Amino acid sequence: MKRPSAPMSGSGGDDYSGPKSPLRVMHIVELLAAATNGMSLAAMTEALQIPKTSLLNHLRVMVGAGYVSLRDARYALGPAALRLGAIIAADAGVLAAARPVAAELMLRTGETVMLATLDERSAEALYLDVIYSQQDIRYSPRVGSRWPLYCTGMGRALLAFQEPSFIHRYLAETDMLRRTPRTVTERTRLRRIIDEVRGSGVVVTQGEHTIGAGAVAAPVIERDGRVRHAIGIGVPIDRLEPRRELLAALVTEAAREVSWTLGGHAAPPSKFAPQDSGNSTSSLAAAPLKRTSKARQGERRPA
Repeated sequence: MKRPSAPMSGSGGDDYSGPKSPLRVMHIVELLAAATNGMSLAAMTEALQIPKTSLLNHLRVMVGAGYVSLRDARYALGPAALRLGAIIAADAGVLAAARPVAAELMLRTGETVMLATLDERSAEALYLDVIYSQQDIRYSPRVGSRWPLYCTGMGRALLAFQEPSFIHRYLAETDMLRRTPRTVTERTRLRRIIDEVRGSGVVVTQGEHTIGAGAVAAPVIERDGRVRHAIGIGVPIDRLEPRRELLAALVTEAAREVSWTLGGHAAPPSKFAPQDSGNSTSSLAAAPLKRTSKARQGERRPA
């Protein structure tokens, strides 16, 4: 069996001068992923061209962590690796469904749009994708950043739609820090907020995690009825309050569209067209916003 190809850089993989262990671990995972019946230590040593003692040390750690399994002297991918693969595959599908909706939502609201997933192990919201606002003053989280569930819009949109046992355990065991004067840390009050979110289907937070920053978020409901992802916007509070109802309607509609695309039990989307209530401010805010000449895509400035 051929050794998996190493990642290529401008000067080739052989010039890689950093630690070898992470790269070897990935080569082991790639090799076993292609071996449907597992592999012996000798066959892996030959395929990877790694000293047997070094390979065995790596495998022992990976078996202990569940990323590799050992049975009848043959190594195969373990449950932790299979779980990681399933998460990556699931998130890839959600990203494909959400990206065009998120781009449209950014244009309609003029605000930064985020897509997050629930990391059940750490009980945090993990940002998978961010489309930054074109405005000079904006909310600028990073892809890959993690956020608490109890005091963020994205977090509450995820928390509120989990199983009752998960919610009860989270509220009972989480150390809820008061991050700003507005942070809600009383468990009974959080329980009421969670119930309200389940009823309305949308979350609006203002300055509970970061002073001056607010969020509007809604859950993405998948085919099996579960909520693993949420979509929302981060917005400076002074731009949130005047457009609160409109922004909530646009975010809710975006979440419905992504849910519908994924086969979730949601009504067919209406392509971000909330009914005009006759309010001229709402009508203006619903239109795609012109980009400022000073702002550039991807430029990050704190909100």
